[in-house]
Amino acid sequence: MKRDKLGLDRIIFFSDAVFAIAITLLSLDLRLPGNASAAHIASDLVDLWPNYQNYVTSFAVIGLYWISHHHYFRFIRRYDYTFVAVNIGLLMSIVSLPFATSVLDRYGDHRSAVAFYAFSMAVTGLLKTLLWHYAAHNYRLIPRHLSSLRVQRLTRRALIPPLVFLASIPIAAFNSQLAKLSWGAIAALIFF
Repeated sequence: MKRDKLGLDRIIFFSDAVFAIAITLLSLDLRLPGNASAAHIASDLVDLWPNYQNYVTSFAVIGLYWISHHHYFRFIRRYDYTFVAVNIGLLMSIVSLPFATSVLDRYGDHRSAVAFYAFSMAVTGLLKTLLWHYAAHNYRLIPRHLSSLRVQRLTRRALIPPLVFLASIPIAAFNSQLAKLSWGAIAALIFF
C-alpha cells in the first residue's frame, strides 16, 4: 500500500477525465437525421424526445456515479495496485455507458435494449461498490477514525443504483416502459 499523495491525485485526475469524456460522449447521439430539412425541424426535434430522455437519464446516473466516486475518494488515503485495477475496471465500464445509451436510443422500446442498458448500469454500480468495499474492508485504504456505521452506510448507499437496475431487468421482460420508470427509484432511495 502506498501513501503517495501525488499517485493518489493522479488516480483521481485520470478518473475525473474519464467521467468527463463519458458524459461528453453521451451528446454525440443527439443529432437530427441526415435528411432533416428546415421545414420539418420542429417535428424532427420532437421525434428526438426519447433520445433526450435517455441522455438525461444517463447523464444523471453517470453524474451520480462521479459524485459518489468523488465522495469516496475524500476518505481514501492510500492505494495499492488491486485498488487501481478495480478503478480501471470501473472507468472502463463508465466509458461503455454511452454505447449502452445509444442502444437504448435506437431500440428503446425493445425489452432486450432496456435490459442491456440496465445491465450495463448495474455492472458499473457494482464495480463502484466493489471499489469502495475493497478500500474500506478492514480499513485497508481509509483512515481508522471513520466510524464503522458510516462505512456501512456508504456501502449500502453504493448498492442502491446497481440493485435498482438489476431489479428492472426482469421487469423489462414484461414491460420496457415500466422498467425505465423503475429507475427513478434510485433518486428516491438515495435522497430519502
